[in-house]
Amino acid sequence: MAIPERQFYAHPLTEECGPGGYWGRPCQVVFEHEGRQVIHRGLVVLSGPMRTALRQTRAAHLRALRQALSEVQAKIGRPRYRTVEAVQKRANTQLKKSSVGKLVRAEAYTDGEGQVCLRWWVDRYALWQAMQRDGRYLLVTNDRSLSPQRMLALYRQKDGVEKRFTVSKSDLPVSPIYLHKDERIEAMLLINMLALLAYSLLERQVRRGGLQMTTRRIIEKLESLDVIETLCRDGSCLHRLVPVDEEQAALLEILAHILAELRLPRRPHPLLPAGDNPPLALSPPKGWQVSA
Repeated sequence: MAIPERQFYAHPLTEECGPGGYWGRPCQVVFEHEGRQVIHRGLVVLSGPMRTALRQTRAAHLRALRQALSEVQAKIGRPRYRTVEAVQKRANTQLKKSSVGKLVRAEAYTDGEGQVCLRWWVDRYALWQAMQRDGRYLLVTNDRSLSPQRMLALYRQKDGVEKRFTVSKSDLPVSPIYLHKDERIEAMLLINMLALLAYSLLERQVRRGGLQMTTRRIIEKLESLDVIETLCRDGSCLHRLVPVDEEQAALLEILAHILAELRLPRRPHPLLPAGDNPPLALSPPKGWQVSA
């Protein structure tokens, strides 16, 4: 983890090399257990987005701490703020409460006129040390066939699985449906899970087609598509697609291949005998009356 940041830039893991890029340095990780030692492949990753987010959060916390120390400074001269020891104690309390308190130094003192004062400053060396760890994390694998780029890709795919669980466990932003029977509640949950399955499969198939897009992004690109329907005098109908950009054209081509691969089963499912009841592909639940 003590690798200088500039050494990462010679080992990109993604095509993007700006603030949104990823870089990685291979390493070896040693595990010891019950006297046995195993060496696995490691990859120290430098994440541009994570680094930016951490530094923005740290800057916000530093501003909040500066405001808190300014409030302590403004209270000097009031009861409990009249001695150097009291002011120093209040300043130390603010430093301990802040997540970036270890990066700031505060000192209460008396000036030439005997007035109690408070000053503070950022410890630049401590800040530099903290910044060297921004955006870095370690990946370890026992699969020696994986390239550094593939290791990162597999690790990032876990977010998709975790987000699917988050969606299934959280409140769904749909119009409220009031159901009273348990079987109808179960049916609605089944529909929601099938929709989530289709949502995930769409993203997976598009990625397999070579287009790295989330399902949310796919929906956004498709929302702007329009079809112009022209009815001719001879009764024919002409459909024309509005102009699309390169990304939309690539997406439509991939979706066309996905739909073309869908096939009906060669053998139809056994249906129920003809009668007043609609045909079902699955056997009916117990208690249903089925006409012979």
